[in-house]
Amino acid sequence: MSKKRELVLGIASAMIIPALWAASTGAAVAGPHATPRSASATVTRTGAAGRTATRQSQVTTNGQGGYTANSTLTGPAGNTATRQQSGSYDPATKTYTRAGTTTGPNGNRSSFSTSVQATGNGLQRNATRTGPNGNSVTSTGQATYNPSTGTLNQSRTSTGPNGKSATESRTVTVTPAPQTPSN
Repeated sequence: MSKKRELVLGIASAMIIPALWAASTGAAVAGPHATPRSASATVTRTGAAGRTATRQSQVTTNGQGGYTANSTLTGPAGNTATRQQSGSYDPATKTYTRAGTTTGPNGNRSSFSTSVQATGNGLQRNATRTGPNGNSVTSTGQATYNPSTGTLNQSRTSTGPNGKSATESRTVTVTPAPQTPSN
């Protein structure tokens, strides 16, 4: 991959991080030699007043580009919030999907789902976030890269629960780095 393309992809990473994560966890090498893995962590934070909060997390990969993750946050008063999420990669469609649910201390739930599909020269991304009251925000975006011009075009439309939409477009052009003669 050329340095110019690496730079452009780096700029676009905010939109494609889920797809890149899937590739780095085994989606690109999924098969009989991919190794499922697990990790867990406990983080305790103590504030200036001596009050503590603890987060316990666990993630497991399946060796095929998929994962499940769970975390529990316990606040200073003993209240807990949980988050459960999972993701998977489908090499046949070149699609990474991710979904999760967060449950607050009072039992209110919110959820999200995202899919990112690789296209011939870019990607298509769809996302939905649903709050505890059932209202949803959807987002649809795409990005394309033209290696001959070094141009990345991105666009995204977000629609709120009231049906109103907002659109964002971005064009990034990277000037090729000067080539140094080889000895």
